Amino acid sequence: MISINTNLSSLLVQSSLKQSTNGLNQAIERMITGFKINGAKDNAAGYSISTNMSTKISAYQVAEDNVSTGLDLLTTAGDSLSLISNHLSRIRDLTTQAKNGTYGEESMKAINSEINARLDEIQRLYDTTEFNGLKLFGGETQVVGGGEDGSSLISTGAFLQAVTPRDTSTMTTLASVDENVELTSGTYSISTAEELAKLATMTNNAKIASGCEFVLANDIDLSAYSTGEGWTPIGKYSSDYSKCFQATFDGNGYVVKNLYINRPNEDNQGLFGYCYNATIENVGLEGVNVTGKDYAGALVGDVYYYTNITNCYSTGNVSGDTYVGGFVGQAAYYSSITDCYSTGVVSGSSNVGALVGDVYYYTNITNCYTTGDASGTCYVGGFAGFTQPGISITNSYSTGNASGNWGVGGFVGRANAGSITNSYSTGDASGNKDVGDFVGYNNGSTIDAASGHIDKDAPKPFEYTPIASTTPTPAPTPTVELSDILFQVGIHSNAESQIALNTSFALTNLAELRNIGLSEGNYFETIDNILASISAKQTEYGACQNRLESALEEINTHYENLLSSRSTLRDADVAQESSAYIRNQILQQASATLLATANQSPSVALQLL
Repeated sequence: MISINTNLSSLLVQSSLKQSTNGLNQAIERMITGFKINGAKDNAAGYSISTNMSTKISAYQVAEDNVSTGLDLLTTAGDSLSLISNHLSRIRDLTTQAKNGTYGEESMKAINSEINARLDEIQRLYDTTEFNGLKLFGGETQVVGGGEDGSSLISTGAFLQAVTPRDTSTMTTLASVDENVELTSGTYSISTAEELAKLATMTNNAKIASGCEFVLANDIDLSAYSTGEGWTPIGKYSSDYSKCFQATFDGNGYVVKNLYINRPNEDNQGLFGYCYNATIENVGLEGVNVTGKDYAGALVGDVYYYTNITNCYSTGNVSGDTYVGGFVGQAAYYSSITDCYSTGVVSGSSNVGALVGDVYYYTNITNCYTTGDASGTCYVGGFAGFTQPGISITNSYSTGNASGNWGVGGFVGRANAGSITNSYSTGDASGNKDVGDFVGYNNGSTIDAASGHIDKDAPKPFEYTPIASTTPTPAPTPTVELSDILFQVGIHSNAESQIALNTSFALTNLAELRNIGLSEGNYFETIDNILASISAKQTEYGACQNRLESALEEINTHYENLLSSRSTLRDADVAQESSAYIRNQILQQASATLLATANQSPSVALQLL
């Protein structure tokens, strides 16, 4: 049938032309993008699967970066740990050298000087090693929150009188006050080493008046002040006493650890430098290493006028020139020391005592004891070096040894008047002149019949047993590992996609190594214990590195397999698409030619008219 209105041939050719054009466009798109699935319309199921694969591939790329960064972190930690281990190995060599009896005092000081320098570097590495802002070594498990008083650490300090810590949660924190404004009254809590250092700064700048009280809220670690000259003492001498510490300090049953001072040419060295009409109570000092000139002590360098010290103790070593004490350098003028003890080694020139170097006019000491050795040139005592008129020592004892040239006593080196009551010593005294097992030189001091030297193995008239500080029952609180690192090595949130490592370790008893060659001590055991803890941590690092490297291999395997699967599903076969392109191009051209012919069909009808 010949029709003018409907050209069926043209319609058929148009449909074919449209199909070939669409096929040609699709082939062009696939060859341009390289994908045979460019949208959900191409293959709905395949598009969904390939999109999911792309998400996983991207996640594995991030996981690979995570693992590589983790390996860099462990390399940083391991290298610093190796440096610390090398320094300790050298310190052990020097300790072995110092044990040989062929070195004089100056040689021993040279050995100790190198040891101290290496200890400073070990402490610096321990404090500063970090990766991307993360501290790697410092920070063991810390309690967040704490007991009813809000304290963060519970003290294990051992005092002669038990202490129940006060609630400090309602006190004003010292950190919150302006250090340029004088404090004339009030009670302030101290929780950090920085706050304690602020107290020193304000006191030394005459900003602390006698009406103030300062209370520790937890143990304080002063390791951050263990390089160079070390800690700056709280309070210093001034003619009007405005820069002396003249307030009240309540340790609250807590402990100040790792006090380090190295100022051999400066007087008044200790946690407190110079006290006047002050009160210090309920504080322990552990790991003390103090070097000063005159008036050097662990707790206070110089105690002056009406200062009372109660229920405190110190462990560690003190050295200086004159007026050197393991606990207090000098205690003078109507002051008192009660229920206190010291276990450190003390050395100096004159007026050297394991507890107090010099007990000056009208000072009372009651219920105190010492166990450390004291050495010097003159006026050296296992308890006190020199006592002045009007003083009183009661119910006290010493068990350490005293050595010097002259004026050496197992309890007091030289006793000038005053009285010693119900006290004893068990240590040995050695020297060349005026040497006594109890008092080296007595210049009119009254010593009652109950006092004197007794044999170490004989029954003791009395002994004091330190009591651990007591604390309120703490409420349950969460804990955090300050150096706990979580490596995300997978693409999921489950435990299998994570590797945890605590990079921190405790660098304990380091301060005990600062007198190698100068005093007796079981240094080898301390060094070996530290080396053992470092070796154990290096083993943990190595094991974690192996796990991370294994995880990296697994990530690469998953990554490559996913890439291959996505390529099979989505990537275009260029050869196949090229053939489709040519085929559709030919069909398009043929359809265009035939369409021109088909469009001429209606004109045949004109020939019939």
